[in-house]
Amino acid sequence: MKATTYTLIAFFASTILFTGCTKHEPFVNTEFNCECGDLSLGDRALTLRLAEGFVPSDDAPNLYRYHIVADLRTENQVANHNPNHDLALTVDVSTDGASTTVNAVDVLVANEIEVPGLDVNWDILSGIINVLITDNSHVLTFTNVQAGSSGNGGTIDAEVTIIPQ
Repeated sequence: MKATTYTLIAFFASTILFTGCTKHEPFVNTEFNCECGDLSLGDRALTLRLAEGFVPSDDAPNLYRYHIVADLRTENQVANHNPNHDLALTVDVSTDGASTTVNAVDVLVANEIEVPGLDVNWDILSGIINVLITDNSHVLTFTNVQAGSSGNGGTIDAEVTIIPQ
């Protein structure tokens, strides 16, 4: 009887030891990159998260609105899963043919967004934005766009390809 009791205790103890540990695959942080172009802020290349374009109103078929979102976090901050810190760019431009060049001050809104709670509009001081329209894409080129607010910002240079919706 004692042998059976000891055998059962040993069986349950070994079952708990072997089944009490669950193995999982190691966590891999998936970073989203829309792979739609390049954007730099000063000397830093930023990862593009989103680039989209659309006509916001049927009443103005030549007016396009473009949204571009870039990750402002450093490579180390991304690797350590720091909260989002993004630069959101909105461009409203009326196109007048296959290529349109405009002053960034007139058409660009830049917004720095950081979780939790930071939402700062950047001042656009100068620069040029060119839109090149082909049959199935729009290419936005930012040249020497000076933007920023309270110590953040710098020169934005970019070439982004957008498939309009």
